[in-house]
Amino acid sequence: MKKRIKRKIIILAQVIFLISIFSLVYLLAPHANYPKNNAMVGYSIIEFDIDNTDIILIDDNSDFSSAMKINLKERNTAKILLEPGTYYWKAVGILESSVKKFTIMSEVSLELKNSSLRNVGNVPLNVTKKGGGIITGLVILDVRTEYFANDTENKIIYQGEQYDK
Repeated sequence: MKKRIKRKIIILAQVIFLISIFSLVYLLAPHANYPKNNAMVGYSIIEFDIDNTDIILIDDNSDFSSAMKINLKERNTAKILLEPGTYYWKAVGILESSVKKFTIMSEVSLELKNSSLRNVGNVPLNVTKKGGGIITGLVILDVRTEYFANDTENKIIYQGEQYDK
């Protein structure tokens, strides 16, 4: 009878020990919360959300052979500007989180106000200026740059389409 009780106590102690270890690992493991796995986003500024660490690795390939190591504590922000494309990322601490993948989609967007043209998308654009039926110039608009046309009579062609004022 005493042997049975001792065995039960030993088994119970082992179960409690294992539950404690798994709980401790779960509490100490970094968690990669955002961006979610396989997320498709249309903006280039990504705000990462992680728990239990301040370090993330980001790479454009899943083996992290050319990873950017980013310490969010040193940056004082979790926002990172990235080019359109597919990225893999994970949070790194005592342990590593699971690997997540997200894609930043290209966004072509122009804003036309009076005689200025502004690239409000997330990719550079080639803009052709046309006046009097002929091409009079070429402008490469980088992201968040603005072009001021000298001649308000000019028509602007962008991304293969003509814009008529």
